[in-house]
Amino acid sequence: MMVKGLHHITLVTGNYAVNRMFYTGVLGLRQVKLSVNQDDIYHRHAFYANPEKPTGSAITFFEWPEIPNGFPGFGSPHHLAYRVKSVEALAKWYGWLRSENVKVKGPVFYGGLVSIYFTDPDGCLLELAAGDDGVDKPYVVELFSETSPPNELTADMKLLAFDHVSPLVGDAELVKKFLEKFLNIFPETTHVAGKIMFNVQYNEQPYIRYVVNPSADDGYVGRGSIHHFAVAVETEEDQRTILRKLNLAGIPNSGIVDRHWFKSLYFRDPDGNLMEVATVGPGYDVDEPRETMGSRLVLPPWLENMRDRIEYRLMERDKVNQPVWPPNYAEVPENHEPLLDV
Repeated sequence: MMVKGLHHITLVTGNYAVNRMFYTGVLGLRQVKLSVNQDDIYHRHAFYANPEKPTGSAITFFEWPEIPNGFPGFGSPHHLAYRVKSVEALAKWYGWLRSENVKVKGPVFYGGLVSIYFTDPDGCLLELAAGDDGVDKPYVVELFSETSPPNELTADMKLLAFDHVSPLVGDAELVKKFLEKFLNIFPETTHVAGKIMFNVQYNEQPYIRYVVNPSADDGYVGRGSIHHFAVAVETEEDQRTILRKLNLAGIPNSGIVDRHWFKSLYFRDPDGNLMEVATVGPGYDVDEPRETMGSRLVLPPWLENMRDRIEYRLMERDKVNQPVWPPNYAEVPENHEPLLDV
């Protein structure tokens, strides 16, 4: 099996300062890298992760204030989920988020998970999930009602890693054949509440939960959207193997792109979802100490001679793109879990 789960998930934000305050201050992640979009160098690219396990927990953001809000559909994944330690920790998260004026729905029970749902300041739908571990639903409901909101994030509340990302697809068999042929991964089909889902798993843990909905509309990737999701491979040879398969079949792709902290290969699945295959190494600490990584703007070597111009352009944009805190969080949408009628 070449693919080792998720590498990172990349979203779009309208304001880096607000984004940083939410993901570090409210969700407790650490900023592990601050750079620029290498294909659009006058816009920031911020990375947040669990520093103990950056591969598989890194959520990254392109700062594009100029574009409109996006919405999910084909080509624009529905939402992403982080895993937490236990339902007890999840109940604490429910209270913590509400104390931060974040609008939260839950608990929701499905597919072996207990989950809560909320949106980030840009309106992107997020899920926190814990394994149900056979607990009774009445116990969880009572736990949520009786757990007092913590005064601060506690160690047991740490976001461990991604649980899954949920793209929408129209033809399950077509996408499954695509994944099998080009990525050598073999999804398993299941049914939840009468709806079809198929899971891509690593070490018996689903990390992509494709939701089959032939009647879904095309999505739009804008502010508050998932731009793409990346799966991890350990070696560049595994990445080249996937590239050769794509090329032999005439599948459009980016070729292998050196991102300095890893190498990337981009392409779209049959429903237009942008996927990336990224190498695990060399890692976010290749150009700054692990203890201080993410504390300053870092550029790949080939952009360093443009630092003054890049920093000036970022400063000029910040003058007209002022942060507003606290944000006015959006209501959780009615279809917050597409596998259920909730």
